[in-house]
Amino acid sequence: MMKSFKDLIISDNIDEVNIAPETMSSFFLSFYCERGVLQFSIEGKMYRVVEGDILICTPRNIIGMYMRSPDLQGKVISAGESIYDETLPGIFQIDPNWWKKLLYLRQNPVVHATEFQSELYLAYFNLLKIYMEDRDNPYRQRIIRLTAQAVAVELLHALEKDTDERVLSEVSQKDRLFQRFIALLSHQANTDREVRAFAEQLLVTPKYLSAVCKEKSGRTAMDWITESTVRRIKHYLLQTDLTVKEIAFKLDFPDVSFFCKYVKKHLGAAPLEYRKSQLLMKS
Repeated sequence: MMKSFKDLIISDNIDEVNIAPETMSSFFLSFYCERGVLQFSIEGKMYRVVEGDILICTPRNIIGMYMRSPDLQGKVISAGESIYDETLPGIFQIDPNWWKKLLYLRQNPVVHATEFQSELYLAYFNLLKIYMEDRDNPYRQRIIRLTAQAVAVELLHALEKDTDERVLSEVSQKDRLFQRFIALLSHQANTDREVRAFAEQLLVTPKYLSAVCKEKSGRTAMDWITESTVRRIKHYLLQTDLTVKEIAFKLDFPDVSFFCKYVKKHLGAAPLEYRKSQLLMKS
């Protein structure tokens, strides 16, 4: 049984999820093993999943060939990068150590679930299945997306006891720099869109700032800046009645024409077209 909605897939058969060998994944993949054994590689390192384990593979990891026992059985929840990327900034607001857990997760993608975590994972799986089948629900798209984000938060929370306390307590200069960068980025008044502007505020070079961001989160400084800018644009287009000109001014774009080109590049449509299409989907 495989069900899909937009960039979200759930299945009770991992073979139904198309994982191309030796390629960089563009999705958030989680698998709860109910029976059997799964062996696979991430970034060239071999891992083994057995009954009661949860595999958590984040985007931008290179997944290699995998082998499975004939009796392998479990549940898969797989989400596109957009859901994953929308979730992380919010996690930072409640847990400033999330990127350390994420780094730990990249090196330790297999977690042995407690009884509660197993029940929770299966409950989310069944909940997503119900929502995907509920085609008459006008809020279906929003509910599914929020539920998928909740799964990502819960799985990161599952690392709490597994993550070495020493790893969480050690705060390096790079950790502090990354945390300060995210804090600047999250500030409502900040409208900078160049790495150089943030680097000057943090008293480092743009190259060093981007390298630290890549090391700590798997994403460059520009990736974070673009994500933040696009998220604000979406907010103003979908949650306010501001005109395109007013939004461009609010976000400090040089002119409306440049703003429209930026929106089309990152959202695939002109501002008003994007606003109209998204509102129609919700109606």
